[in-house]
Amino acid sequence: MVRVIINGKEVDAPEGKPLMDFLREIGEHVPGFCYTGELEPYGSCRLCLVKTQRGVTTSCTLRPMEGLSVETLTDEVVSMRKTALELILSDHYGDCIGPCQEGCPAHSDVQGYLALIAMGKYHEAVKLMKEKYILPAVLGRVCPAFCEDACRRNLVEEPLAIRQLKRFAADYDLEHGPWMPEIPPSTGKRVAVVGGGPAGLACAYYLRTMGHEVTIFEAMPELGGMMRYGIPPYRLPRDVLDKDIATVINTGIEVRTNTALGRDITLEELREKYDAVFLGVGAWRSRKMGIPGEDLDGVMHGIEFLRKVNMGEKVELGERVIVVGGGNTAMDVARTALRLGAKVTVVYRRSRAEMPANEREVEEAEEEGVEFLFLTNPVKILGDGRVEEVELIRMKLGEPDASGRRRPIPIEGSNFRVKADNVILAIGQYCDEEFLKSLGIEAKRGKALVDEITLQTSIEGVFAGGDLVLGPSTVIESIATGRRAAIMIDLYLKGKLEKAKAVLTEPVKHVKDVVEDEDLYRVLFDLRPYNHWKKVTEKDYEHVERKPRAKVKLLDPEKRRRSFEEVEPALTEEQVLKEAERCMSCGCMEVFRCKLREYATLYDAKQDAFEGEQNKFELDESHPWITLDNNKCVLCGQCINFTHEVAGEGVVDYLFRGFKTMISPPLGEKLGDMDGRFIGELIDICPVGAITEKLPFIKPGPWKTKAVPTVCNGCSFACEMNIEVYDGILVRASSRADSWNLHLCDYCRFGRPWAEDLAQPLLNGEPVSWEEAKKFLAEKSYALILTPELTNEEIVFFKEFAERKGIPIGAMVEEGLSTATFEDIRKAKRVLLKADVEKFPLLKILLKGKEIVEEGYDVAVLEAPAQPLDVPTLILHEGVNAAGLLRAGIKGIPQSDAYVVIGRPKGELKGEVLVLPAGLWAEKAGTVTNAFNMELKVGRAREGFSPVELFQ
Repeated sequence: MVRVIINGKEVDAPEGKPLMDFLREIGEHVPGFCYTGELEPYGSCRLCLVKTQRGVTTSCTLRPMEGLSVETLTDEVVSMRKTALELILSDHYGDCIGPCQEGCPAHSDVQGYLALIAMGKYHEAVKLMKEKYILPAVLGRVCPAFCEDACRRNLVEEPLAIRQLKRFAADYDLEHGPWMPEIPPSTGKRVAVVGGGPAGLACAYYLRTMGHEVTIFEAMPELGGMMRYGIPPYRLPRDVLDKDIATVINTGIEVRTNTALGRDITLEELREKYDAVFLGVGAWRSRKMGIPGEDLDGVMHGIEFLRKVNMGEKVELGERVIVVGGGNTAMDVARTALRLGAKVTVVYRRSRAEMPANEREVEEAEEEGVEFLFLTNPVKILGDGRVEEVELIRMKLGEPDASGRRRPIPIEGSNFRVKADNVILAIGQYCDEEFLKSLGIEAKRGKALVDEITLQTSIEGVFAGGDLVLGPSTVIESIATGRRAAIMIDLYLKGKLEKAKAVLTEPVKHVKDVVEDEDLYRVLFDLRPYNHWKKVTEKDYEHVERKPRAKVKLLDPEKRRRSFEEVEPALTEEQVLKEAERCMSCGCMEVFRCKLREYATLYDAKQDAFEGEQNKFELDESHPWITLDNNKCVLCGQCINFTHEVAGEGVVDYLFRGFKTMISPPLGEKLGDMDGRFIGELIDICPVGAITEKLPFIKPGPWKTKAVPTVCNGCSFACEMNIEVYDGILVRASSRADSWNLHLCDYCRFGRPWAEDLAQPLLNGEPVSWEEAKKFLAEKSYALILTPELTNEEIVFFKEFAERKGIPIGAMVEEGLSTATFEDIRKAKRVLLKADVEKFPLLKILLKGKEIVEEGYDVAVLEAPAQPLDVPTLILHEGVNAAGLLRAGIKGIPQSDAYVVIGRPKGELKGEVLVLPAGLWAEKAGTVTNAFNMELKVGRAREGFSPVELFQ
């Protein structure tokens, strides 16, 4: 050991170990792509830089020495790391996430939940949706579907029907017992949420999932805000709204309706009783036109009209109604007035192309009989105490204004009049500035002024969101602000709000804070992750098969205009599954494991910092299980070093030189042409998404998996590995850096033995029901036969069961226990090999560099059945826990007229034979004994069947 100084602190360090390893062991943040502890470092990626007395150098090539002083995060080091990242990014061509996810105001994982829907996993899809937004059944009906506008299938034919797919999954979830989040123990903090609209509900829900106590104060009789009082039931049925809101409130949120801020409670009272306050009171005041006659009887404001109708109040309407406005509220007003029996004309001062209303809403209004007067604006409302006529003026479009739309200009002398009984103004809403100012909250232009990052108002501990901050907005936009406010309130309650703001503003100045604080890390990667996308055109998708978008037949217009029945039916499940497969899965499957994205987020690296020519390589998808995408490759060389120096297979190498360098099999070959048993290992070695696995699902998603440590059941090596699981889905196998074996063979990865079992019992080779199997167990005298598919604990149970019941017991296992340890094999130079390397691929790595001989060997490697020789002998079995059976003394087949086999039989048995599943390996927990006589832990990736249950 030598004495070194790390960031000003003296520590003892091992002299021969690369400094990078030591720094990571003691918890220092050191990024890097190219280094692996198995091989000598060469410092090519330039990310592991540190500052020493001699200057900045790579820590992977430096070894501790007495008196060495190291700083890991100086401004110079951070700046150089950022530059290295930006150079890499300048030629990194790929999509981090799907454009649909960026298009969604809540940035929900659209690609992920579409994949789950394609698999028929609707509850799981809703669970994923609710990571970023609440009320999916509501949104499945009223969301403008910004995600569809961004969908890449727009470049093929039509966008995916994302909103309708969401609706189907959400409705299914509500009908079959909704998914509900687990609520952690109370933090003891209390938050008041004022306003039960989408923003308030979202803020309350996400605070509750963080363990805070929440009370919602709502001025109206029921929760929902504009969803209940502004959106007509033909678009959003009230039972759907009620059920969706219940999934929020049933998390343990207290609700006080008919309680208005300023009337029943004061802000001062809330601040005294609660640790923080969220304001989501909406924008309920309607804008006026400022024209003569606006105060006549028969003139109404859109949101007030909708509120009265939706509350069941009687609204007097004449025969002819003029609706002024071009937004979604104007469409809701027009279609509602139509259903109340009026003849409705919408007057809008711009052309149809400039209308902000959702195109779908405009089309449906036209179908129902609403008439439109475009490029027209009211200048006067006339009547003797009550509306009788409206004077309009023709407009023309001038240059674009601040909204990006062309400014409407009155055409002098084009005035004309139309008869009218009512005029309903739907030209915009805003919050009550005077009310806000009376609370001490700064407001401007109809909005509360908040910090754009934290959403905190001018009063400490008081936050705001929804229409109060955005102005009139969509449900999804309001929900997004409510969730963001919840995140910020949580940080405020933890005393981390200002630090979080600094991190989100300039993360590169706070790398140390982020990597050392889980809350700061989470908020940065939640709200400001690095993303980039390919620049693509229709030409890039010429090869994609054209598939029609799923459509539904709306309620007949004649029926629609006479009732408030829901206009749009749901897709059928058949349509849903087919439509979900249209998703082109644009986002990178490695988005949650990509080190480049992680480092780029931490160091605020930019894709376009160094602009210039970019490589565009063709994907190699020739391999049945792997995709090679050189567009994402960072040329770290880890895959090359592994396949040449460790596995000895030489599957890929550098091809060409200079700027055009790429990773590839030999020139003229594809990955699918290569023969290897560790090609899959390149997936885990790759630090980015250049080498990815083709998962065996209808449509895999870029899911954030949980790694469950276990062992492979492919052979008696029982290699330690992880099973990557997402919400009960067994996604893939991955290698463990802390394992004795370090690497996994392709059989473990792609053969997926850990995800296979007998579908049901077999009697004399024919499938039978569980009832028939239980009857056999109850009525027959049989011998019990175990297979190596059982854990040590299961073996002990069946051995004791057999002894207790007097049942003969045996095992389908070949004899031979090893005398060699892993260290014996590792240190040996001369080896006697009498085992099939193709059946036991890890031998290729374990024996690399050793001399295979027939005489004078240090160790022997044999395949069972075999007996140890007079040197350390490794005896290999096909079954994972063969050694466990042999060490338990269970072997051989006893004589019997009937047998019960637990697991897959090897060989034939005479008589009646009942074969029972051994249980999915991924669903087991316990231990096994491998060929090296190591006792290794088996981790349970998910709950499932155990054969023990049948005998208890």
